Amino acid sequence: MSSLKRLFMLDPDVVYLNHGSFGACPRPVFKAYQAWQRRLENQPIQFFHHDLPGLEQEAHRALGAYLHGDPNDLAFITNAT
Repeated sequence: MSSLKRLFMLDPDVVYLNHGSFGACPRPVFKAYQAWQRRLENQPIQFFHHDLPGLEQEAHRALGAYLHGDPNDLAFITNAT
């Protein structure tokens, strides 16, 4: 099994070619996703009303720095397609 294939939780007997529409994410991404979901589920009001605005600003700043662009010119959307 290739080293990249081991990063995913997919059935090793299935050749999965549809990574554009949904699933499957690498194990480290899934682990981080679960940590965020646990944080949300632990204190939903705290997360949505107090933490999320700052987290979104932080994400905009990080993406702006990565893209060498103005964070205020960026918008996060659910799905571009």
